[in-house]
Amino acid sequence: MKCENCKTNEATFFYEQNINGESKSVCLCASCAAGYKGMPKLFGEGMPFHTNLLDGLFSFSGAPRQESGKTCPGCSATWRELQKSGKAICPRCYETFGEELKPTLRQLHGNVTHVGRAPAGRRAQKEKRDRLAELKNQLSEAIREEKFEEAATLRDEIRRLEKE
Repeated sequence: MKCENCKTNEATFFYEQNINGESKSVCLCASCAAGYKGMPKLFGEGMPFHTNLLDGLFSFSGAPRQESGKTCPGCSATWRELQKSGKAICPRCYETFGEELKPTLRQLHGNVTHVGRAPAGRRAQKEKRDRLAELKNQLSEAIREEKFEEAATLRDEIRRLEKE
């Protein structure tokens, strides 16, 4: 999404304000957000909220503030450029600056690894497949132990699930 102000840079700040039920949202790049008059000031210090927020994430998270001397082999970004932009430029940035990013990622997301998320439809299908496999195992066990009434109940449950 492009910045609503300059229309050239990528928007990295999404500010939404709701006053008396009237909602106003603005999407800005970092440089336009720094000069945006509608952005609230943090603790009345005269500094835009987002500036303090980004600085705070990098300084209080334990992430190094100094230049590490590393550059990303994929995009030639430096650690300072990542700190300034607030995002990795290419996938190799995560490999190159992994140790520097860990404290900030842990603070932002509560973890440093992404475990993904399956869409709701696929998750339901997987749960159904898993349940069917479990029921079939129980059915085999019931037949082997000659528990035929239990086996009949399990067979009916399997048929019901397969029809869904």
